Amino acid sequence: MAVLLVFLSLLVAGVLGNEFSILRSPGSVVFRNGNWPIPGERIPDVAALSMGFSVKEDLPWPGLAVGNLFHRPQATVMLMVKGVDKLALPPGSVISYPLENAVPFSLDSVANSIHSLFSEETPVVLQLAPSEERVYMVGKANSAFEDLSVTLRQLRNRLFQESSVLNSLPLNSLSRNSEVDLLFLSELQVLHDISSLLSQHKHLARDHSPDLYSLELAGLDEIGKHYGEDSEQFLDASKILVDALEKNPSPYNLAYKYNFEYSVVFNMVLWIMITLALAVIVISYNLWNMDPGYDSIIYRMTNQKIRMD
Repeated sequence: MAVLLVFLSLLVAGVLGNEFSILRSPGSVVFRNGNWPIPGERIPDVAALSMGFSVKEDLPWPGLAVGNLFHRPQATVMLMVKGVDKLALPPGSVISYPLENAVPFSLDSVANSIHSLFSEETPVVLQLAPSEERVYMVGKANSAFEDLSVTLRQLRNRLFQESSVLNSLPLNSLSRNSEVDLLFLSELQVLHDISSLLSQHKHLARDHSPDLYSLELAGLDEIGKHYGEDSEQFLDASKILVDALEKNPSPYNLAYKYNFEYSVVFNMVLWIMITLALAVIVISYNLWNMDPGYDSIIYRMTNQKIRMD
């Protein structure tokens, strides 16, 4: 199983067969380069700690360093790609760790932490497995993704609409008439539609509550079983999936780049302005209540000269 973990604003990571890979991450979440193995059942804890939540048991794993606790990711996206040992991800931009005991896991604990801490802000929680027709939506996800195709029948109909990915993807050796190929393409359609719906609901990326997206993709595994992992169809599908992950835009990534010196500069400017404003008020008050005959040395010297004359 390949798991891609994506923290938006922005950290992207994944588990690829026996590897846990970080695709992208914001400066506030620090992953160290190293060959430290991570137990598969502790991946939800890595996601929770990266988002600033506590976990029941300590995680003695040196791969995750202490980052900025006041600037956490806006969203986490977990992509679990079944049946893949490794994807041809761009070299140099990915940090990978060995995976121990690659067992199935759930992000329910992370979702519960989000709801308990941000219950009044109704954060987005979307967990989806298209091949199993399993979907779980909570909070603002119910309204934002009410038009999202989630069943296999809905996805099949969506694929043959004018705006589907069939009209934009280079299918190469993949076929529109193969059930196995259509399952893989349906999952790509889900990724595309989620990105499109998020672009229509950009306010979701501007609130203060972290969001959680979890998608389980089995189409590539089915292509490997049907055609073989050395087949042209499997290689083409792997490349299409990698390209889709790299090019999928998100409103979470459209914010201005955060400068960690902003708070320092802001406080300096703020208190200098407050000090100058208070100084102007005090000086103006004293000038208004000044007695020229007694409080000004100019008037005193003038009065003495008049008396002497």
